[in-house]
Amino acid sequence: MEKEFKTIDEQIQILKSRKIIIEDYSNTYELLTKNNYYYLINGYKELFLDKKSKTEKYIDNVKIEEIKALYIFDKSIKINFLKYILLLENEIDTYIAYEFSKSYGHKNYLIPQNFNNINSNISLIEKFINDINLEIMYQYKSSNKMIVHYLDTYKNIPLWVLVRILSFGKISKFYSLMKQKEQNAISRKYNLRISEFKIYLQNLTLIRNICAHDEKLYDIKMKSRIFPTEYHKKLNIEKNNKYQYATRDLFSIVIILKILLEKQQFYDFYSKVITDIKELEKQLKSINIDKVLYKMGFPKNYEKLLEL
Repeated sequence: MEKEFKTIDEQIQILKSRKIIIEDYSNTYELLTKNNYYYLINGYKELFLDKKSKTEKYIDNVKIEEIKALYIFDKSIKINFLKYILLLENEIDTYIAYEFSKSYGHKNYLIPQNFNNINSNISLIEKFINDINLEIMYQYKSSNKMIVHYLDTYKNIPLWVLVRILSFGKISKFYSLMKQKEQNAISRKYNLRISEFKIYLQNLTLIRNICAHDEKLYDIKMKSRIFPTEYHKKLNIEKNNKYQYATRDLFSIVIILKILLEKQQFYDFYSKVITDIKELEKQLKSINIDKVLYKMGFPKNYEKLLEL
């Protein structure tokens, strides 16, 4: 059945019929005018719904300002996560360009034999190299000054230049297709195994894209679980049912950043996360902040991670 168009007034009446408290009609009208109903309400209503009701109803005393507060909280942490993932992206780009170029030269990334050319990788490598060529041509036709300069002057793009135009997803793919020697050289910079670092890159890529496209973040669930770390142990995160929490949720990304970022960078990042949580807690009246933390995979002693 096709959804019918609803005016802002009709949207407000729907919310009121479902027990949402609206004290300031004009402010609510402005809120729904500036923010898509589907994204704002349907995206952030779950924690406020009455699970016992057969029809969509909210628990008692829910004000629309609380849904707005969760929405603003999510937007704020997205900006924060993206900022520090971008710092890591630049660092990882540099490591990959350096280690690959050290072994094969800075312009030999289009040669399949310079990657882990096992049978299961052959088609992936061929597709990856084709994708790189397409990206270079796209950037050239789009008059990217850096790409135009190197192609016109030197007839090739050095890898240390190329990595600046590749998406984090392609950088992650680049790493996954590198030979073990170069993979090891990079993962060891973070005291990680190759298998761990691959998952970290995959999950950071997903989070980066969610943040960049302004999609809902706080209750994300990744497909790939991270391996339990020393921080799981120090925070007493129980090994219960294969670590259902803090291995594929937002707190698992916090742990990844704890491992990959420099100490001061992580302190600045996580201090802001804690501040945002405290600010949200002040604005929630109908639910406890623990419901939000649970969805994020945060343990009750989440602040302790700042000290570890």
